[in-house]
Order: sequence, then C-alpha cells, then structure tokens
Amino acid sequence: MPTLDDAPTIAALATADLLASTAATSSTVASQDLIQIYDVSEQKVKTITVKALSDAIATTSLTATP
Repeated sequence: MPTLDDAPTIAALATADLLASTAATSSTVASQDLIQIYDVSEQKVKTITVKALSDAIATTSLTATP
C-alpha cells in the first residue's frame, strides 16, 4: 500500500484560482486541475477535478466512515 513516503515532494501552492479553468503557473491550482486520491477500501487510485471535489464538499455533509 502506498505511504506518504512514496509521495513526491512538491512546492506549496501559492493560490487557488478556482474561477480559472487552467492554472497559469506551477504554484497555483485551478478548477480543471486533477487530484489523485488513494481509495483504501478499493485499493486503487481515483482521480477527480478540483471543481468536482469542491462541488461535492459544498453540497454534502461529510461524515467519517469506520
């Protein structure tokens, strides 16, 4: 299973321009950028856009699952 030690070291993001569809620099994130998440229960990597994740969090009450 992947660990945090497997993750690449990257520079911290300077800004998040969620109104722009693409980021202009490597230190910003935009709405169409992709986030990869490791699903522990299915043991596979999933990909979601920043906008889709933002929409899901804004409209859903999140609760931890055991």
